[in-house]
Amino acid sequence: MVRPHSKGWYASLARLTREVGKAHFFEFLSSTLSQIIHIDCTGVIFYDGNKVTNVFEGKLPKEYSRYLDRYLDGMYLLDPHYSFLSNGVETGLYHFKDIEPDCFHESKYYKSFVKPIGITDEYDFIVNINNCYVDFYLNKLGGHFSQQDKADLIAISPMITQLIEAHWEQEYQQASESVSNTKPPHYNSFFDAFGKSILTKREQEVVKCILHGHSSKSLATKLNISLSTVKIHRKNIYQKLDIATQSELFSLCIQSLSVKGLDVNDDPLQYLDNKQAS
Repeated sequence: MVRPHSKGWYASLARLTREVGKAHFFEFLSSTLSQIIHIDCTGVIFYDGNKVTNVFEGKLPKEYSRYLDRYLDGMYLLDPHYSFLSNGVETGLYHFKDIEPDCFHESKYYKSFVKPIGITDEYDFIVNINNCYVDFYLNKLGGHFSQQDKADLIAISPMITQLIEAHWEQEYQQASESVSNTKPPHYNSFFDAFGKSILTKREQEVVKCILHGHSSKSLATKLNISLSTVKIHRKNIYQKLDIATQSELFSLCIQSLSVKGLDVNDDPLQYLDNKQAS
């Protein structure tokens, strides 16, 4: 391993700089970062508000690749990353444990899709382009990044994010120009529509928080309501949706994500109800 600010690091950084705008930039970036910290998986995902695109995929296990396919097909809507970005964030380095909801590891999304592939820790270099985001992620599959890893990543973050942005502008110039000439995207279309024919707007917000992995206490703080009000909302939601558990709520969400061809304003639950009735 080389240390940031060492002669070896600056030599690697010079080589990486020469790759900006070239097809293998992200591959070079992965190998450069692997010289200072141990990383199990890397990749790049682009969020533009309408869809999520897999830009670069490092050497991923087969299980991870299968998870990524499902993620891109709609599961990203349940991911704390997406919820985090939908609120608008600045370019920088982010530790996933700082953005995940307090009960994320108890959520059905985590247990069904994240835990099986073994992700135990993650850092993200995120570059904001008019509220569209280039996310270069670094994953551990077992164990955690050390305090020294954190310090090293923080130290190099300004240079790395600047290089990612410069590469994006050169390699994806047409896309960047398109993004810069449009108004900032809207990120919450699925949860704006999910259950709108049955639930109140506040109940929809509660459903979104539950599915993202917020505890009742966290949910109350986020929505600025009391714990007793949270319990009432949960009871009313389950009653209206004719379910009894959070697992059933998650299953309804997964079924809804599989519905294709609807307008963003159409409630997928209404479609599912009509399909069952026919």
